[in-house]
Amino acid sequence: MSARFAPLLLGIASAVFIVPLPSASRAQTFGDSGGTYSSTLEEGIQHGYADVVRSYGMANLLNSQAVGQIEQARKQYIQNQIAATQGYFELRRYNTEARRAERGTPLSTEQYVRLAREQAPEGLTATQLDPLTGSINWPAPLRTPAFEPFRRRIERLFQDRATGYVVYGEIQAAIQELQAQLKANADKFPANDFVAAKKFLDSLAWAARGVQS
Repeated sequence: MSARFAPLLLGIASAVFIVPLPSASRAQTFGDSGGTYSSTLEEGIQHGYADVVRSYGMANLLNSQAVGQIEQARKQYIQNQIAATQGYFELRRYNTEARRAERGTPLSTEQYVRLAREQAPEGLTATQLDPLTGSINWPAPLRTPAFEPFRRRIERLFQDRATGYVVYGEIQAAIQELQAQLKANADKFPANDFVAAKKFLDSLAWAARGVQS
C-alpha cells in the first residue's frame, strides 16, 4: 500500500470506531415512520409476557362464561322437563277425576228399579189395551191404511200373549217395525199427532214387558 494513503485510511477507521453502538438502556427505532414502538429489550420481553398472561386470562374468562351459559341452559332444560312432567300427571289426574265424577256412585238395586219406573213411558189404560183379550184401541195417527199390516200383526201377538202363547221378543220386534214406519212417514203428520203416536207405541212396548207402573 502506498504511504501516501495511510493517513486517509487511519482517519476512516477512527471515524468508524467512534460511532456509538445502541445500548440496551436506550430506546430503539423501528418502522418506516421513525416512531418509537418498543422500549428496552427487557421491557419488550415483559410486555410480551404480559400479553400472553392477558390472553390466557381472557381465554379463561370466555371459557368460564361459556360454562355458565351451558349450565344455565341445562338448568332451564331440566325445569322445562319437570314442568312438562307435572303438567302431564296433572292432566291425567284431572281426567281421572272427571271420569269418576261422570260415573258417579254405583246405584243400588232399589235405586235402579225406582229410576226405571220414573223413566218408564206412561202406562196404557184398560180402554187403550185390554189385558184380558189383548184388544188395542189405536190412536188416530196409527189408524191410517199404511199401518194396517203392522197393526194386525201386533194385535194378534197381544191376543196370543193374553193366552200365554207368544214369545216376548216377537211383540217388541213388531212394535219396532211400526215405529220405524211411523218415523219414515213423520212428515205426513202434524207434530202433535206424531208425538202422540210415538208415545203410544213406547207405552205399548213397555206394557208388553209385563211391568206395572
